[in-house]
Amino acid sequence: MTGQFTISTIALPVRPDYHLKLMRSQLPATFDQPHRRWGRILVWSGIGIAGLAMIGCLAFSFWLNSYLHSDAFRALLSRKTSTLFQADGQYLPFRWTGFSVYSDGYQARGAAGAPFRELQADQIRAEFQPQGLFHHAWQIDELMIQRLQVSLGSETPTAARTEPRPPAAQSSMEGKPPGEPRRSSWIPDRLELRRTQIQDVNLFWSLPGQTGSVRQVRATIEPEDRAWAVTGAGGQLRQTGWPALNIDHVRLRYQSPELFITDGQLKLSESENVNVSGQINFEPNPALDLQVKINGVVITPFLPVDWRAKVKGVATGSARIGGRTDDAESFTATGKLSLASAQLEALPVLDRIALFTRTEQFRQFALQKATADFVWTKSKLTINRLLLESEGLIRIEGGCVVERGKLDGLFQVGVTPTSLRWLPGSQTRVFTVERDGYVWTPVHVSGPVDDLKEDLSQRLIAAAGAEVYEGIKGTVEKGAQTLFDLLKPLAP
Repeated sequence: MTGQFTISTIALPVRPDYHLKLMRSQLPATFDQPHRRWGRILVWSGIGIAGLAMIGCLAFSFWLNSYLHSDAFRALLSRKTSTLFQADGQYLPFRWTGFSVYSDGYQARGAAGAPFRELQADQIRAEFQPQGLFHHAWQIDELMIQRLQVSLGSETPTAARTEPRPPAAQSSMEGKPPGEPRRSSWIPDRLELRRTQIQDVNLFWSLPGQTGSVRQVRATIEPEDRAWAVTGAGGQLRQTGWPALNIDHVRLRYQSPELFITDGQLKLSESENVNVSGQINFEPNPALDLQVKINGVVITPFLPVDWRAKVKGVATGSARIGGRTDDAESFTATGKLSLASAQLEALPVLDRIALFTRTEQFRQFALQKATADFVWTKSKLTINRLLLESEGLIRIEGGCVVERGKLDGLFQVGVTPTSLRWLPGSQTRVFTVERDGYVWTPVHVSGPVDDLKEDLSQRLIAAAGAEVYEGIKGTVEKGAQTLFDLLKPLAP
């Protein structure tokens, strides 16, 4: 019997690198040598490129740091800032810490058409962002100014610059000042400012006979499309002849050559405020057009000193103010006011009425109605549609003009008939018209505002004299007639 033997195959694990070594052992030596050589070339090339890039970065960083510390960069930044402000100005020397820069200030004089004459910014700090170089701009994300002082108003023609102002969109070499060395075309010539914070803004202006200012306002300025958005809070507004007004908030938008006041609120107290909106145009015809809304403002501080004890009240109303900013004579304010909690006291015409009627209420009384339209210019105030009424006592209607310190007005004065019972002839000769529960007469008031004269007193005196005379005349005539009747029978 023949025996059979079976041998089973046992699978053993084999390492992957074993096959690779086996394949390499079977390849010719001439194949492996170029492969290794190209690998070494690639490795050393990568190391070389990385080294060159590092050297380039270091060189660029050294150059950039050197350029930022140079007077050339300060001159460039001064020129770009001046172009933005339409001014001639420059920064004081820079001090750098990394990419953070500090300057003691920037000073400038406004060019022709600029909204200011002089500008000074103190203690300026900015943080430059190097990534801005990739889109060809000197990028500043945050600019901080401790104090900004601006004298508003355009330069006079003799003081203003005569050379044309370069457009904001010029290239790096266009508008280059004469004598400036040519710079590399890849050096940024555009200033990109993202946000400006100012701790203390002070604005000053002057008109013939008047000065004004805005002081200690905190402001933030940010770009908005092709304009600048400005928000401010705190500080005070001062104007000749006005009390100080506290600035609650203000929102502006400046797009050359116009400044838009979108919302502003001024306060005298928590319950007294004035809202302002409108626009100011700086060129070619500098002018302003403002809308003012008055809410619960006590009028006493705004009146001439001689009138503060005579007229009292809380004003509500609106006004529109307009005119050329370079011509104070062109300014006008037109609007309407009404007074609440109003009171009249010690007016000459009222004192006369009190004297003649023997009614002390006319010397001082509260008003339930007090409204008027007005037109104001620098030299004249016109009041129309005046209505003052203390119900059941007196009502005054009419208008007047105040010019160069003198008032001229014509009023209709109505009083209750019972208040004239002591005045002989007052209703038959002076207060001759009856309507709305009052008897009326026209009264002309004129003269200096601190020494007004009226024509009512003389007419009342004349009426009383005529009435007495008529009474005496009638009595004499009646007595003579009686005597004649008695004597007639005795006649032959």
